[in-house]
Amino acid sequence: MKLSMIGLAVVAALTAGSALAQQEAVNTSDADNVEHILITASPFAQKLSDTPNSVFIVSQQDLDLQRVVARNLSEIISNLVPGFSPSTETMSTFGQNFRGGKAIVMIDGVLISTTLRAGGRDLQSISVDVIQSIEVIKGASAMYGNGEAGAIINVITKKPTANFEMQTSVGVEAFSDELSDAGYSISQTFSGTTESDLGYLLNLSGKDRGNLYDSNGNQLPGAPNSQGGMGDADEYDVLVKLDQEMDSSRVALLAHHYKIENKLHYKRSVNDDNGLVEIDETQPYSGPNPTTELSTVQVTYDHDDVFGQQLSLSAYMSKVNVGYESGSEIVSDRSGFKAAMQWTIDNRSRLVYGFEYGKDNTEQGRDRDVILSLDVNGVPITESQYICSVCDLTETKLSPFAQYWNQITEDLTLQIGLRYENFEIEVPDYQRYKRGILSEKQGDTLKYHKPLVNLGLVYSLSDSSDIFASFSQGYSHADMRMLRDMPVDSVTEFSDDIPATQTNYYETGLRFKNQDLQGSLSFFYSDINDGYAYDYNVDALIAKRVAAVVVADEKVWGFEATLDYRLNEAIKIGTSVSQSEGKRTNSETGVDYWMNGTKITPIKASAYADYRFNDMASVRMQVNYVGDRDKNDRESEAGYSYYESPYDGYTLVDLISTFDTDYGRFTLGIDNLLNADYQPLVSQMNKEVVWEKYRNQFSGYGRRLALEYSVNY
Repeated sequence: MKLSMIGLAVVAALTAGSALAQQEAVNTSDADNVEHILITASPFAQKLSDTPNSVFIVSQQDLDLQRVVARNLSEIISNLVPGFSPSTETMSTFGQNFRGGKAIVMIDGVLISTTLRAGGRDLQSISVDVIQSIEVIKGASAMYGNGEAGAIINVITKKPTANFEMQTSVGVEAFSDELSDAGYSISQTFSGTTESDLGYLLNLSGKDRGNLYDSNGNQLPGAPNSQGGMGDADEYDVLVKLDQEMDSSRVALLAHHYKIENKLHYKRSVNDDNGLVEIDETQPYSGPNPTTELSTVQVTYDHDDVFGQQLSLSAYMSKVNVGYESGSEIVSDRSGFKAAMQWTIDNRSRLVYGFEYGKDNTEQGRDRDVILSLDVNGVPITESQYICSVCDLTETKLSPFAQYWNQITEDLTLQIGLRYENFEIEVPDYQRYKRGILSEKQGDTLKYHKPLVNLGLVYSLSDSSDIFASFSQGYSHADMRMLRDMPVDSVTEFSDDIPATQTNYYETGLRFKNQDLQGSLSFFYSDINDGYAYDYNVDALIAKRVAAVVVADEKVWGFEATLDYRLNEAIKIGTSVSQSEGKRTNSETGVDYWMNGTKITPIKASAYADYRFNDMASVRMQVNYVGDRDKNDRESEAGYSYYESPYDGYTLVDLISTFDTDYGRFTLGIDNLLNADYQPLVSQMNKEVVWEKYRNQFSGYGRRLALEYSVNY
C-alpha cells in the first residue's frame, strides 16, 4: 500500500462526502449537536467539530456505572472505548494498545507515563473516585505531541462545586463462590466555593480488596505474572484542588497522591495438567510486594486578555515509583512548564502557539549478586550490590508548537499545525550486569529532533454530523531498556541502533449525533519507521535486535465503529466494533510478517441495553466480545515464537442496576454474570510457545458482585 494512494484516498473521501469514517466522540449528554462537546487535553478547549481526529469521551455517568464491574481504570476504558485492548486483569497494561501503539496517559494534562522506561502502570495511577471524565484522542497534533502512541488518554479530575457539598461513597465486593472473602472501599469528598470565589475540593478514598477467584471457585494468584496483580491490594488516593477566580484570570492548584500495594501471600507454580498458574500454599511468599506510587503538584494560570489574546501557563512536578516483586523499581522524577497563547484573529480563524519544556530523571535497578572473586575451589564469592539496569537517565525536552484553525466556509474547517520535537537524553557511564559479572559502559548524550506537521479538514454535513480527514506525524524515543543489554562498550557506538520512532498517521471518518441516534465510523492507517517491539520471531533476525527488542518498520491499519440509539424515554441500546492489524518489515530481507500479540488486538465488539423502570430504578446489561487471532506460523513442531501463540476469543456479560432514593443511590454490579471460564489475552500470548517453561497462563475472574452506596449532602 503506497502512501500516495492513502493520501489520495483520504482527500477523496473528504471532498466527495464519503461515509468513510472515523471513530467517535460519544458523549452521554443530551446535547443534539456535536459542536457542544469540548476537548480539554490541549491548553485551550476546542469544539469536537474543529477536531479532525477520533475522540471518545467517557462521562461521569459512564464512570459511576462502570466502577462496580471494573477493578481499575484500564478495565473501564477497555469496556467503553473501541480500539483499546481487553483488560489484562493485572496492574499492568502490557499488551494493551490503541491501533498497534501504546497509550500516553495524562492527568489534567500532566504526563504520568514513564516514557524513558515503560513501567506498564500508567492506568494504575489514580482512583476512579476522583475522576470527572476521560478524553481519549487518537492521532497526533501540535499541542500535545504523543509520539508513537496510538492515543492520548487525558484523565480529568473532579472540579470544585459552586456550593458547599459533601459526598460519601462506600462499597463492598466479593466473588460469588467466596462471599466471605470481601473487599471494601470508601470515598469522602468535600467541595465548595467561598464568597471570595475560591473553589476548593478534597477527596480521600481507599480500597481494601479481597482475593481473586476464577469461575470454578479456585483462588487465583494475587499477581498471576511478574507485572503485579489486583489480588488483596490496598489502595488509597488523596486529591486537593484550589481554584481562585478573578475578574479576567484564574489560578489553580492541584496536589495528588496515589498508592497501591498488591499483597502477595504464596509463591506461584504451574499446574502441569492445564498449564495454568496457581498459588502454592506450601511456599509462603517472602519477597517485596508490587507497588505503584504517584505524587503530582500542578499550578496553572489563565488570563483572558493579554495583548488581546488568551494566556495559559502551567507548571508541574511529579514523582512515579513502580515496584516489582523481583525487587526492581522504576523511579521517575519529572518537572515541566507549558506556555501557550490563543489569538482569535477574527470570527473565522484562530491561532494557538507556545512551547513545552520538560525534564525527566529516570532510573531502574535492584540488588544483584556480583561475583568478586573465586575461592580455592573455583566457587564464586559474591556480594549483593545495588545495580541499575537503566541508570540515572535525564531527558530534557523543549518543543515549540503552533496550531491554526480556519473556517474556510460555513461548513468546512481547516486545521494545520507544526511542532518541533527537540529532546536529548543524558546517559552517564554505567555498568552492565550479566550473570554476576559487571562490565563498564561509557555514556553519552543522545539527541533527537524533528519538525512535525499535522493537517486536517472537517466538513459539516448538518448541525448534527460531520466528516473529517487528517494527516499527522509523531516522533518519540524508544524505551531505554535497550541500554541494559547494549552489546558494545559505548553509547556513542550504539546510538544508531536506538533511533527515534517516526509515525505518519492517516485517518478519515464520520460522526453524527442527534437527539436519539449517534454514531461514528473511522478507518485509519499508520506508517511507522523504526518501531520498537518485543519480538522473538525467527524470521525477524535483524541487526537491530537487543534484549528481544526489534527495531523495524511497521504498518498498522483498521477501523472503529459505534452506534447508540434511544428507542424511547426508557430504553437505550448501543454497540461498537473495532479491529486493527499490522505487519513488521524484516530490514534484512524486506519481507513483511504479522505483528505479535504485544501490539495487535483481535476484533473486539460490545453491546449494551439500558432500561429505566422509573425515576428511581434502572438496569444495564452489557456484553464484551473478543475474537480469535491466528496470524503467525509455528516456529517448529514444538510451538510458536514468543508472544505469537493464537488467541481464543471469549464473551463476558455484565449487569449493572441502580436504585435512587431520597437518602442516596445504591448501585449493584455483577461482573462476568454468566461465570464464563476464559483466559485474558495477555495470558494466551505464550500458551503454545516453544519454550515450555514460559507457558504460564492464568484464568480470568469468575462471577463477582459489587454493591456501592453513594450520597450527596
